[in-house]
Amino acid sequence: MANFRRILVAVIGAVSLVGAGGVSVSAHDGGTLIEFDSMTPVTGAAVGTVNDRGIKGGGLAWAITSGSGEVDRQGNVEVEVTGLVIPSLGKNPLANFSATVSCLTPHGVVNVTTGLFPASMPGGDSTINATVALPHPCKDPLVFVGTTNATTGAFAWFAMSNSEGDD
Repeated sequence: MANFRRILVAVIGAVSLVGAGGVSVSAHDGGTLIEFDSMTPVTGAAVGTVNDRGIKGGGLAWAITSGSGEVDRQGNVEVEVTGLVIPSLGKNPLANFSATVSCLTPHGVVNVTTGLFPASMPGGDSTINATVALPHPCKDPLVFVGTTNATTGAFAWFAMSNSEGDD
């Protein structure tokens, strides 16, 4: 009887571990693609130059008080920035910001951009909530906040997401 109990406990434990592993895998497959709680502004050599994701930095250095957000696997983008300003001007001169999600795919870099969302002037605060069509797969995603030039359609970034631990 003691052996039967030991075997029963072992079987129940094994089944519990398998079930828990299955839950975490399915949650990951349909859940968050990237989540971040800080952003780095465009400064120094990045100003006005195209980065390795094919996105040009803004024409002036920017500063940011805080930035956070997430993108899920269905392409829902949520980003909140506070105090995204040009330090030399002491303000944000733009009425709108947008976000670009940049993905690495087997065919190269794919960048998808949201529409424009209101940004406070002069404070530089904005909340971006949009859905974009992400490529599949979307590896090593980064999120850039900036604006799209109305004339050229080109996106320029002012702040980018930090990976976990890159605060």
